[in-house]
Amino acid sequence: QVGAAFRRVDATTILSVAGLFLLSLVLRVICWFFLLEVKFTFWEAFFGINAGYLLNNVLPFKLGEFGRAALLAGKGKTKAGFMEVLASIITERTLDFFLAATYFLLMLPRVVSARSMQTLASIVLGLTVLLFIVAGLAARNLKNINAKLQTRWADKPRLLRWLPRINGFLAGFQILLDPIRFLYALLLLATSWMCSMGSVVVLQRALLPASQDWWSVFIVAGGSFANALPAAPANLGVYEAANVALYGLLGVEQSTALAIALILHAVQFIGTSLLGMVGIYILGESFGSLASKATHWRKQQGDIA
Repeated sequence: QVGAAFRRVDATTILSVAGLFLLSLVLRVICWFFLLEVKFTFWEAFFGINAGYLLNNVLPFKLGEFGRAALLAGKGKTKAGFMEVLASIITERTLDFFLAATYFLLMLPRVVSARSMQTLASIVLGLTVLLFIVAGLAARNLKNINAKLQTRWADKPRLLRWLPRINGFLAGFQILLDPIRFLYALLLLATSWMCSMGSVVVLQRALLPASQDWWSVFIVAGGSFANALPAAPANLGVYEAANVALYGLLGVEQSTALAIALILHAVQFIGTSLLGMVGIYILGESFGSLASKATHWRKQQGDIA
């Protein structure tokens, strides 16, 4: 049945999906470029983000996020530190959760009537807004926080050595203090989401003639929660299961839903892997050393926590 669904997809459809994916990726890079406050060139951000995706495609537990920060740390115009770059990545991911919760909450009443699901989406949306507020307040009071921690940890050298990293981490949220710049980044990311939804619409029209375009909003928003889980490399299996389950709520049979998920996943995997390999080479790194750095930084963050 899945094979029969694949045979209904022509080359033009695949190229359209790939083109929309690439456009979505470029818009996401521009968003991160602004979150980094132009401390790196566009191409450093572009290849850096794809190198991180490559690590996520191959390694478990979202190590690509740490690898992306390790790859750019010390590079660029201002030689930004690891924690500062990592903070921009966390800001981007938080924006993702905010958009996912918003879209999902808007679409959920059209799909299910269960109050528990709507409550869960509301909680996620509320937590992301709270995180923005806390991060913005921390960035605004960076000097006071630094002074208080220096005083409190004066006789604790083990904690005091983490102070520069905490300062760099909070400095990465400075963009929250610039509403225009922040809203511009949010708009870019929202447009990137629209391109992702467009690729789903293209496949739906090829495989599900009776589908409705708004389904793509529900599928992409719901699938993003599964993608955020620290699961197997490239979210293999998790991504497909989430899409099949979401389409199941819309009454779509499993084989067609699985065919759509496999095509979308393949385009994302191949595209980011190829660009990631190019990026690692251009930025003067190797896959093995970058993977080691990502593992090292992830362990350090776990130790401090």
